[in-house]
Amino acid sequence: MHLLLLIFLSFPFFIQAQTPRETRAVWVSTNFRLDWPPKTYDEATQKNAMIDIFNNIGNKNLNTIYFQVRSNGTVLFRSSLEIFSPYITGDIGKFGNYDPLEFAIKEAHKRGLEIHAWVNTYRVFSGSDISIKNNPLHISQIHPGWVYEKDNNSIWLNPGIPEVREHLVELINEIVQNYDVDGIQLDFIRYPQVPINDSESYKTYSGGKSVDNWRRDNITEFISILNHRIRTTNPKIKLGVTPIGIYKSIPNGRGMEGYSDVFQDTREWLRQGIIDYAVPQIYWDARSNPKFNVLTKDWIDNSFGKNIIIGIGAYKPEVLNEVEREINITRNLKTSGIAFFRYKNIEQKRFFAFEEKALPTEMPWIEKTPKLAELKLSLNFKNNKVNLNFGIDGNSKSKNGYFALYENTSKLIKVVPNYLSEMSFLLSQPNRITYYYSTTQFDQLWNETSNKSNVAKISIPKLKGIANNIAVFNNPVLLQNGKRSVLVLFSNIDEEITPYGNLDKSKDSFLSKHLLKKGFNEIYLNYDLNNYKNAIIDFLNENRSVTL
Repeated sequence: MHLLLLIFLSFPFFIQAQTPRETRAVWVSTNFRLDWPPKTYDEATQKNAMIDIFNNIGNKNLNTIYFQVRSNGTVLFRSSLEIFSPYITGDIGKFGNYDPLEFAIKEAHKRGLEIHAWVNTYRVFSGSDISIKNNPLHISQIHPGWVYEKDNNSIWLNPGIPEVREHLVELINEIVQNYDVDGIQLDFIRYPQVPINDSESYKTYSGGKSVDNWRRDNITEFISILNHRIRTTNPKIKLGVTPIGIYKSIPNGRGMEGYSDVFQDTREWLRQGIIDYAVPQIYWDARSNPKFNVLTKDWIDNSFGKNIIIGIGAYKPEVLNEVEREINITRNLKTSGIAFFRYKNIEQKRFFAFEEKALPTEMPWIEKTPKLAELKLSLNFKNNKVNLNFGIDGNSKSKNGYFALYENTSKLIKVVPNYLSEMSFLLSQPNRITYYYSTTQFDQLWNETSNKSNVAKISIPKLKGIANNIAVFNNPVLLQNGKRSVLVLFSNIDEEITPYGNLDKSKDSFLSKHLLKKGFNEIYLNYDLNNYKNAIIDFLNENRSVTL
């Protein structure tokens, strides 16, 4: 039986699998410096903090960042229309030595992460830092007739004024025109709760509509105009919104309504196709009212074929405690994915549901898939490093696209921008004799723009040599690698082993625990088993022990 298995190891048996799709997003908030930047004006510290955030997001196998670029009427990009945030240099309106949005885009794409510019749309001030709203270049000072102030010290643009809509369209178009963002996300795309001081603009512009319908139509018209402008400037940019989690109250889903309370008619935007995705803020658990699962289903049942990505309120302990359950609910209801509010709340969180990588969900209505290119993957293995060349003609590369690298043709292990023709990565502790890799190219919208490449193979010389010399062995082979021990084992199944330092296998003699893959495995130990007279290894699934 073991001899037969050794022969099989020479041939790759693969099942072609559909690339898993699930948008896994997180909001990175810059308002009040909640997530970034840190409370320093040192450029290197700011940049390193962002790199750490993006590395952590990638390591969690998330794939999308909603990066806040406008809050409190200040921006984190070069704009001719609004003042620059004080968070970078300490001075309102003073641009620093680097462009935060440009830097964020570069670092996100370098890691195969999608990034959307998150814009606070109608609310242009909140909080206690009145130096911002009192700045003579703040929008409320330049255009006092465009805004009204609420009792809670927040300032809102009036959606009923045509010049306000024009201003916002031009402001957002600056981002679309000048930056390689993947999407624009509109937050606070609504009215504040009543009372609302818009009686004068209602008299001037309503045309006889009821107040409620006029207000809803104002926001719908703005999004429609913005959608057209974005499509004209860059048709590949995704336009999304993050609405209140309750569109209209339903049984087990009651609370403040987007439709009636803040005049946010998200379903009409989905129906008209003037947005590509919505991220409803369903920031509740599955036990209370409103219930997470009930509201999620309500949104999915009324998606009109567009992406519904469920916003999860990770800042609430009762939500974070059941976050794995909520992820499974979204999967069972076939949503397009999830988004976590916000980064600091999941910074230390490990997601067991995201053990494997996934690509963001497609939006096929934006662009037809172009002609498929051919890829010829080549690789070699040297000094414990896998070196790859993607082998694609420069004319066949998708602009702002990616290469996805698969192990065994189905397990996604890396996503890299396709301006890289070559890449390498360490395989410092190989646990199989042979590895198989393939790749596929995707465009900015995650459409496949190439056929899957050939399957390229590498063999680990050290393990291959052992296998050639040892045809069959049930027992581990103990090798020395400097000051460390190395176990070489063959397993018929995926297995778990536990080495102990004494035959009694007491708690005090426990040394470590390791997972074996089917086939040959090389396990590096951070201790020398030769120091133990009676070392023993337990095989959990085979229910056997081996004494060394």
